[in-house]
Amino acid sequence: MSVDPISYDAKVCRDLNQALRHEWLEKNSFGGFASSSIASVNTYRHHGLLVAQLKPPLGQFVLLSGLEEILYIADEAYPLSTMLFRETVYPEGYRHIKAFSQRPFPTWVFEIEDVVLVKNVISLYDEQTVLIRYRVIAGDEFLVRLQLRPLTVFRDVHSLGQQSGRLSTAIETTPGRIRFAGVYFYHNAAIVDQSGAWYRGVYYPGEKQSGRDFQEDLYAPFHLICPFLSGNDIFLCASLEDRKMMNPHALIAKEDARRYQSEKSNLSQIKGTAA
Repeated sequence: MSVDPISYDAKVCRDLNQALRHEWLEKNSFGGFASSSIASVNTYRHHGLLVAQLKPPLGQFVLLSGLEEILYIADEAYPLSTMLFRETVYPEGYRHIKAFSQRPFPTWVFEIEDVVLVKNVISLYDEQTVLIRYRVIAGDEFLVRLQLRPLTVFRDVHSLGQQSGRLSTAIETTPGRIRFAGVYFYHNAAIVDQSGAWYRGVYYPGEKQSGRDFQEDLYAPFHLICPFLSGNDIFLCASLEDRKMMNPHALIAKEDARRYQSEKSNLSQIKGTAA
């Protein structure tokens, strides 16, 4: 019944020039979306993990641009994320991507030493929420931990952000929940480091090719240290929803069921039209 997913193997994913040309897109019912390249490199200013439709007249705003992701195996650091600057590519996480698939959710498989890690980006359809999940499916998970830095920007999809002293860097933290600039971050990290950092001069090649301004400054308000313990998944959720409790498994199951029913209905309509 299922439609063959859009997927790419390591040959494409580890060739940065090719990987930057292939994009994925997830829309929600509010007019917001999540989108990027299969290398997890934003090539245009409208790309981002949480692009929310705010109340009129504000329109679509990029809130969470992306993530810096570093996997530690014992004491050795391996990047999962990739960032472009004017004269360099750093880090180079694309070199560790074994495969990418777009269904049922955008999914990356990373292979590093004897560890195989799967990352999913789940954009919920009925709310302005994105959930990123990581799981180790091979290798010794007790030697593995993940460091995550959310890269935020808070500007409309047509503009670019620059470092500003006017940005409030204050964050509010409670166990499993962080509030920053009106966005709620839910997580299951062991450690929250509240030291912020600017990433200056992030480069968008699609904008440059179009003859537009192509550099932006992103702000990471905190970073998380997340161990893989007892088979547990690691998750980070960015949302406009203020929740007291976060159940990522229930949210993913609900979205998975919605997509299954939607695909089933679409296929039934196709068969009915063909008949």
